[in-house]
Amino acid sequence: MTTGNIVEFALKAFIVVMFGMNLAVILTWVDRRQGSMMQDRVGPNRAVAWLPRPLAQALMLVPAALAAGGIIFYFLKIPALPVERTNRAMFFSQLAIFALWATGVAIAGRVQRRGIDNSLDRFVSSLGDPRRIFYAGLAAHLGTALVAALLKGTPEGRQLREIGYGAGPAVLAAAVLAGAVYAAYSIRKQERVGLRLAGLLHPAADGLKTIWKEDFIPPNADRFLHGIAPIVSFFPVLVVLAVVPFGDTLCFAVKAGHTDYSQLLRAVPPGGVCVEGAVKLQVVDLNVGILYFFALAGTGIVGAALAGWASDNKFSLLGGLRAASQMVSYEVTLGLTVIGALMIYGTVRLDEMVRWQAENAWGIFVQPLAFFLFFTAAVAESKRIPFDLPEGESEIVAGYYTEYSGMKFAMFFFSEYVAVVTASALMVTLFLGGWHLPFVYRDGIHVAFGGTSYLDVPLTQLSAVLIGVLAFIGKVIALCWVQLSIRWTLPRFRYDQLMKLGWRMLLPASLVNVLATGLVMLAIASAGAVVHQSLATAAELTMVVVAGTGLALLVWFVAFVLRPVHKRRLIVSTSAKYAEAQGGTHTARMGA
Repeated sequence: MTTGNIVEFALKAFIVVMFGMNLAVILTWVDRRQGSMMQDRVGPNRAVAWLPRPLAQALMLVPAALAAGGIIFYFLKIPALPVERTNRAMFFSQLAIFALWATGVAIAGRVQRRGIDNSLDRFVSSLGDPRRIFYAGLAAHLGTALVAALLKGTPEGRQLREIGYGAGPAVLAAAVLAGAVYAAYSIRKQERVGLRLAGLLHPAADGLKTIWKEDFIPPNADRFLHGIAPIVSFFPVLVVLAVVPFGDTLCFAVKAGHTDYSQLLRAVPPGGVCVEGAVKLQVVDLNVGILYFFALAGTGIVGAALAGWASDNKFSLLGGLRAASQMVSYEVTLGLTVIGALMIYGTVRLDEMVRWQAENAWGIFVQPLAFFLFFTAAVAESKRIPFDLPEGESEIVAGYYTEYSGMKFAMFFFSEYVAVVTASALMVTLFLGGWHLPFVYRDGIHVAFGGTSYLDVPLTQLSAVLIGVLAFIGKVIALCWVQLSIRWTLPRFRYDQLMKLGWRMLLPASLVNVLATGLVMLAIASAGAVVHQSLATAAELTMVVVAGTGLALLVWFVAFVLRPVHKRRLIVSTSAKYAEAQGGTHTARMGA
């Protein structure tokens, strides 16, 4: 292995580990924040770091100045080729528009909260609700794209391109600097500034707090097993991300038989595969693929069992037994559920599964039952509500980590959130197309259906791969949020219900899915050309459905975020008054 390969491996491993751990940290904040919103209680926004005013102003101005300087330097030192000027002009113009309206919305929101302080605040306040600025920015985005499409290839279009090519970076740099200057100016009268980062400092404070807590070990516990159990639980759920591809392959130039990492190929054909100079966005490319995932993920069972056994506590032992039986039960369902997907994809390599979905249809369409079975089993595998029986505080105190404190407890606690991230990443790879987005290919965006092309937008290789990476991250975050929503929606199962669900419902359903998949594959293999053509058309239709659904969800989400909050507060002094205000109490015959 060359030095370049070692550096490449270390860099990818670092990125994946940071992605998994940082997303898990954010999930702890989202979990508390969402719970506080649903239960109307104080959220995790109490941790604050007080900074002197000069330091806070420097933290606002210096990064903005560096970002503005980097934008101008990139524009002056890396000129675009004639074929790339249009893309760069559109890119920087859209970024400049975004920076303008985002800065305006932030200033308008601040003015609404603290009142008018200067002439700029008075002008911003005259614009009315901050939502108006957002709507104006959205109209500017759409209008710019529409005008560019209508004038493409005309003299006016070329003139507009040159204006956007020069003015876009300048306006973007100016907007970044102006926002930072306003933020620094608005705190000029404050002696100190509280840094909260929307509550994200709270998980950091919790982490620092656990470092200094006492590492308690029960007197009669097995010290070795008690100490190694948190490591056995935490390590597997993190390293399994090594085989999950988070983006398409990057193709670099090759010089003298070695990969030149400084020269990335500008464009790659849609079906092109670079044998030399290929850098897969995957830490390790194993030929066993998903089998590695299940082999390592299964060892997490040992950590929970060891923790329960080594703690010399009956509640810990009960929790360890529950965890081991629960995880073994749902591991079986997880493995059987994936078999149907393996039969269709014809490979155990995760990157090849993503490419099959990009060429045909996403796994959720070809294996819909498997997706829901896998999702349910993955939630149960993470031992979170409503499947948190191994640490049910109302029954067995805290389960298998009752006797743990400090960082050892934090490793158990944090491993559950990392397990949510890894399970979401695997579900995205198996069933939601991985890094793939409909109609986005390695050389550009090509919207076509039934042999007719409706839109063609060329993209550089770097742009296409970056879009894929962002798509993968967005899908993982969406699935993580769904799992957190379940925590605050469903009540806890009884243990007999948990085991019944796994062995008598999910397991038979996964076997039926394997049988049905085999029968359908045999029927398709013996079918004629008409059936195969119909399946190809159906595959194209699924891409249209995914694209349409994604755009509709994006519009709904934006509308939901922009909807004014009208919260009705009910202030009462006793539970009797509260019940009366809600319409009184209703009694019914008690059922045995």
